[in-house]
Amino acid sequence: MENRDNWDAAVKGYGETVRKRDPSISQATIDSFGEHVRRRLRLLGDRDFVKGCRTPLFLQPGIDKPHPAHTSAEIAALAPNIEVQKDWRGPEFLQESIRKVHAFLERNTPK
Repeated sequence: MENRDNWDAAVKGYGETVRKRDPSISQATIDSFGEHVRRRLRLLGDRDFVKGCRTPLFLQPGIDKPHPAHTSAEIAALAPNIEVQKDWRGPEFLQESIRKVHAFLERNTPK
């Protein structure tokens, strides 16, 4: 994210959505998850890290403010071992997305 205030607002909104679905999830858990993701995104913001990343990546490109399309496009262009699912938003793509993610994990999870 561009700055910490935007990131905190995004995590807050995400947390509200998650807690509406499952009130048993604590705010501390949501905050911890948000911080974990923020630290990982900082790594992905390092172009040299992305270029050198040999870990298989599965990308469903973003198109909104917290997940800008240009960031997805740059990661897709830089990462040497990436699979991109361009059409994934919306219920009509749900089953295909589930199939693709399962296949990706099958191929890339050590036995």
